[in-house]
Amino acid sequence: MNAVAWSLTGAVLAGGESRRMGRDKAGLDWEGAPLWRRQLNVLRGAGADPVFVVRRNGQPRLGERVRQRHDTIANAGPLAGLHAALVALPTRWLAVLAVDMPQIDADWFCWLGQFCRPGIGAVARAPSGFEPLAAIFPREAAVLAAAHLRRGDRSLQHLVAALVQMRRLIAVTLPASGSGRVLNWNTPTDAGMTAPPIQVSAVRSRALTA
Repeated sequence: MNAVAWSLTGAVLAGGESRRMGRDKAGLDWEGAPLWRRQLNVLRGAGADPVFVVRRNGQPRLGERVRQRHDTIANAGPLAGLHAALVALPTRWLAVLAVDMPQIDADWFCWLGQFCRPGIGAVARAPSGFEPLAAIFPREAAVLAAAHLRRGDRSLQHLVAALVQMRRLIAVTLPASGSGRVLNWNTPTDAGMTAPPIQVSAVRSRALTA
């Protein structure tokens, strides 16, 4: 993953209220382990060190030895979690992964890492929009994230669009074969579903020629 692997922090965003799921999604089972642990291992596999989980204030700890950060701004959705991770960033890049995206693996971040440069991260762009909850942000994104929060704009899509315009993020076209990777688990029905296998090499080669 070029230079990114040597300066990459990983953050699992697990501060949602999980209303539609009916329980904390971080604790859902994935192949015998809770989702939060599975996602931390994905980030470690991509070369991230350190890794931590971002939670809302008041949520229970996920483990005694798990590094955790907390939203510094209440009721601001996932943008608050991203901001909390960025302001605590000890490295040049931040790999962000939502706790409810179990189809993302380490190869996904290795793929995005190919497009990163100093001061520039990478995000996949699907027909429905950007995928900011499985992306690599440069630490320079912290300033703009804070500005959006101050003016009450909580949209991650707006933030990413602005970062792309500022050339702080490279938007990489996600081929149709990769669409199953970016599915979220939002309801109990979703939690029993898996996406068909996707060949990472195919996703990589098509993106590079997009």
